[in-house]
Amino acid sequence: MHFASIVFLFLNIWVCISSFAKGEARTLTWIRWNDPPIFIFEAPFKGQGVLDVVERELIAALPQYRHKHLEANVPRVLKEAEEKSPICNAGWLDTPEWAKLFYFSKPVFLIPANGVLLKQSKLREVKGLKSLQDFLDKKSHWLLGVGRLYGEGIDEVLFKNDYKKNKKILPVASSLLVHRMLNTNRVQYTLGYPFEAKYYDELFGNTKDRVVHVPLSDNKPFVEVVVACPKTEWGKQVIKDVNKALTNLSLLKRLEKGVARWHSQEDQKRLEPELVKFYQRNYPGL
Repeated sequence: MHFASIVFLFLNIWVCISSFAKGEARTLTWIRWNDPPIFIFEAPFKGQGVLDVVERELIAALPQYRHKHLEANVPRVLKEAEEKSPICNAGWLDTPEWAKLFYFSKPVFLIPANGVLLKQSKLREVKGLKSLQDFLDKKSHWLLGVGRLYGEGIDEVLFKNDYKKNKKILPVASSLLVHRMLNTNRVQYTLGYPFEAKYYDELFGNTKDRVVHVPLSDNKPFVEVVVACPKTEWGKQVIKDVNKALTNLSLLKRLEKGVARWHSQEDQKRLEPELVKFYQRNYPGL
């Protein structure tokens, strides 16, 4: 083979490799998990989850990427981040622990934090109870159903009370199963976000004794949700592009509307003054 032919061959190989690498860098895989109404995979509300909305809006706002989806579970999200895979998730919490694995965007929306969820008819019975430990101590004849872990503050109480062996606490396989049990009074209360209460009330057709959210003193009353990408140069660039896309008030308001779809009027009213602070704090120029 002539020297010129060898050079031409290597140049072609280099161009192919370079094009492939560039294509990989421009592919953005969004990982999602079935935890309604965060993501909703099934009818009758398929695609109406709060992070379904975030994903759609960001995909439209980031045309420079080729977008793909991956359905998994939360442990898989963490595994992919640990392996530094080119995979992002549309909603996460900015905590020191997770910051070891992810780069975070500016906040995409604000929500009330996890609290106690119970039937409205039981609300008078829990007056004055502030913390999860108060509920466990003062309502010891009640059964708490848990379908996952619930973040800083609350999880510490669950672990302290050895929740997997505690007779006052019933761990089950999923939030869906917990809410089915709450709906049929097999457990007296569970934990979760306010939007879970409204979603499951609508799903089960519960119009009489609806589920309500009671804030807890164990955590902050409101949390900001962020986009998370792996701690790589690729992830840093994606977050930079996401942040640029988020400097758009119309987009932010559409995200806010997606969350409000699953808030009761009471919870949305409670959120309104905090939303004013949210925009002043994170997007003062808009």
